[in-house]
Amino acid sequence: MKDKYYKKLDLIRVIACISILFYHIGILKGGYLAVCTFFVLTGYFSVVSFYKKKEFSFKEYYINKFKKIYFPLLIVVFLTITVTSLIKSINFTNYKPEVTSILFGYNNYWQLNANLDYFVRHISSPFMHLWFIAIILQFELVIPFILKGLDKISKKISKFLPCFLLLLFSLISYILFCVMVSKGNLMNAYYGTITRLFSITLGLLVGFIHVHYKPLIIKNYLFKNVLFMIYLLTMIILFITIDFKSNFFSISMLLVTLITVRLIDYGKSINNTNSTLNIIISLFSKISYEIYLVQYPVIFIFQNIKLTNYIKIPLIIVITILISIILKLALNIKVKNKIKTIRLFLLILILIGTSFGFYKYITMKDYTKEMKKLEIDLNKNSELIKKRQKDYLNNLKKEEDEWNNILNDLNSSEEELKEKVRNLHIVGVGDSVMELAIKDLYNEFPKGYFDAKVNRTTYQTNDVLKDLINRKILGDVVVLNIGTNGEFYQKYTDEIMKTLGDRKVFWLNATNADYDDFNDKLNNFASKYENVYIIDWVSVVKKHPEYVISDRVHPTIKGCKVYAEVIFESIYENYLNEFKKKKEEKIKEHENKEKEKITFIGNDLLLGMYKNLENDYKDASFIIDKNLDYKSLKKKLKENKLNHKLVFVFDSKTHITKDDYNELSKLYKDNEIYIVITSNTLNIDNKDIKEINFFNQLKNNKKYITSDGIHLTDQGNKKLKETIDIHLK
Repeated sequence: MKDKYYKKLDLIRVIACISILFYHIGILKGGYLAVCTFFVLTGYFSVVSFYKKKEFSFKEYYINKFKKIYFPLLIVVFLTITVTSLIKSINFTNYKPEVTSILFGYNNYWQLNANLDYFVRHISSPFMHLWFIAIILQFELVIPFILKGLDKISKKISKFLPCFLLLLFSLISYILFCVMVSKGNLMNAYYGTITRLFSITLGLLVGFIHVHYKPLIIKNYLFKNVLFMIYLLTMIILFITIDFKSNFFSISMLLVTLITVRLIDYGKSINNTNSTLNIIISLFSKISYEIYLVQYPVIFIFQNIKLTNYIKIPLIIVITILISIILKLALNIKVKNKIKTIRLFLLILILIGTSFGFYKYITMKDYTKEMKKLEIDLNKNSELIKKRQKDYLNNLKKEEDEWNNILNDLNSSEEELKEKVRNLHIVGVGDSVMELAIKDLYNEFPKGYFDAKVNRTTYQTNDVLKDLINRKILGDVVVLNIGTNGEFYQKYTDEIMKTLGDRKVFWLNATNADYDDFNDKLNNFASKYENVYIIDWVSVVKKHPEYVISDRVHPTIKGCKVYAEVIFESIYENYLNEFKKKKEEKIKEHENKEKEKITFIGNDLLLGMYKNLENDYKDASFIIDKNLDYKSLKKKLKENKLNHKLVFVFDSKTHITKDDYNELSKLYKDNEIYIVITSNTLNIDNKDIKEINFFNQLKNNKKYITSDGIHLTDQGNKKLKETIDIHLK
């Protein structure tokens, strides 16, 4: 009966084993569901083995479980410590509390307390999968007493009552599971012993049904095989399609459990053939437990090896299977004489490695307090970041509104500039040319004041200006049209400028002046004073001689109007240029201010040093996620408003490569990119990226880094901040 039974369930076990392995290496997104299958099988086997023997022995039971479950677990755990301690690139020093939790069977609760997330694809520990073994150990510790009690109930009261109690407890367990998931406590539901017992108790239930009753199956041979394959295919589809984020997560856990129950029902009644395929399946079934134990340590080690997935994944699979075979062979007492020597040799090697791992475990320090303090600090910084980001977004909105208001004001001012120029208190002093255009000048400048007189010279002009000052008439803008009469005397013009001071002076050049060199001297004079601007009336008359009468000096009626317009346009153009210059300066000032703004992007390394940065980088924004990989990093960068300077601060364990950073430099070519280098394996070699090398400081001063080899101490955070300051300020 024993051989017949195990052969029928080998296929279920192997598919579940492969699904979990494929989930751990990232091939099947629903492979985690296969754990439900193993829970059901565990419960079922417990009942069958309990009733297989006439007299149940607690001692024999626990010795058997020690050999089959606990001893291989010890071997794998201590061998993993040995191997990882010999690999320099792996700095995983705080094994002690985690390994202790594994040895004493409470690792699922330890992982909950440590906030480890089984569904995170980055593997932070080689033992993250052993939460499952912890639940199995807890179950195996108490199940003999439960089975004894249920057996007494079935004998003294009713065979149906144990089945009812198991079904009831399974229902309660599943309801608790669903409630926790609905409240967002996914890991509490997934890691919890009580919340996962619904699969085990259903396994116990089907075991009791098989012992006391007959399985509920169709007896037709063809239908039995077809239904078995339909159930199996349905389960595989769930393993392939149901991601842990799926809305069908909870129901899928129950479906896989129920499907496994039905597979056991049909699997027990289907005859097996001794085909080659069945032999291979049987062999894989025998090492399925070893495959489960070994796979995560292998994946964890390969995580630190740079290979493409096309090479890495097949290597992980092959090495996992080979190690599992070696373990099974070495720990199996019942082997043929021909391979006893090989088995003994392997066993000695394994025991040596295990002993060294045990020694490392005993002698290593427990850094839990240090890690707890670090966790508390990181959590505090996370809260500060949340508040900071909220304030930052509010300030950013305020700054954008203020700048938009400034731009609107500038644009409005530009549109209103002509009206402002028209309403200037302009004072004009001139000769007969200006006198003829007085009416048109007042039309252009209604608030102006114009003093013009026939035959007025530069010599007379200064006294006129002084008089206007004394009468408090002279404004900030003065228009002079002196030059037709008399010579250009430098002495008099300098006196005029001394009188006018820093006022804007617009001086019209002269057509057909008494002295041919007047305009040249006027130009030379204007070049000496920054506040003197020449109005080129001569060029206008050259193009339109009809604007002046026959003396080529005095304007016609049409010329007077154009004369006033030219003065207005010259003054307006001067104000417009000044306004545009101020506007450009404002925009340039704003752009320069924006270019100095920084966005820090990183994981725990950045989070740990946040307090060191917050005071000196008040205008900076922060994008921090401890689980960032390149794919999620790109998504985060797209979702957030980035400043001009981008500073990437990641620890040495982050899987963001040189090629990834080079791609980022192309995507954000208009930004200034800085990369904090914390590992000798990251050599950017890109002229568009500025490297902030912190690896040398880490290498030369062990006080800068915590015991986990990843996070920084207070001294390290301070030193990294100083290093960043040198490059950014």
